[in-house]
Amino acid sequence: MRGNRASRAYRRHLPLLLLLLCGMVAPAVASDTTIRDARTLLVDGVYRVGAKIDFTLNETLQEALQNGVPLVLELRIEVIHEREWLWATRVAYLRQRFGLEYHALTQLYLVDNFSTGAQHSFRKLDEALEYIGNVYDLPLIDANLLKPEQTYQVRMRADLEIESLPTPVRLWAYLGSDWSLESDWYQWPLQP
Repeated sequence: MRGNRASRAYRRHLPLLLLLLCGMVAPAVASDTTIRDARTLLVDGVYRVGAKIDFTLNETLQEALQNGVPLVLELRIEVIHEREWLWATRVAYLRQRFGLEYHALTQLYLVDNFSTGAQHSFRKLDEALEYIGNVYDLPLIDANLLKPEQTYQVRMRADLEIESLPTPVRLWAYLGSDWSLESDWYQWPLQP
């Protein structure tokens, strides 16, 4: 009975194991994520963020997605108070997470917005990534929390959340650059 159960578990995880082994043998082109057109706008006493993020998944990440590995893309936004003689302090921190998975039966890409609970479906991966990368009217910080005479910076970064990957894949993600997906910090001034 135990041998049969182990055999079924082995067969169930064999495609994932093969995917991982292929990732070790064939080098993949690095994934690219670029933040552009980021801005803040004061609306009804609240600073809101808008940005355009271009996500490009490499072959390894696309293959993992097609084989049932869900990905979580994370957007981190910080408001930093810059001080002349001391280290900068973080005044506000916002984290926006999106789940991305491929549903083989319907051949749709599903995007879950973990902040709102909304789910959207797309026929093409590019459309799903464009939806995730279109940051629009995201509340950041109440204007009353900022002092007019102070200097502030907003910075934003987008990346793949490694900790959300299934355990067998997570190890490979930490060890291999094929699983990296992150942008540089994009920074701009915020003048209250």
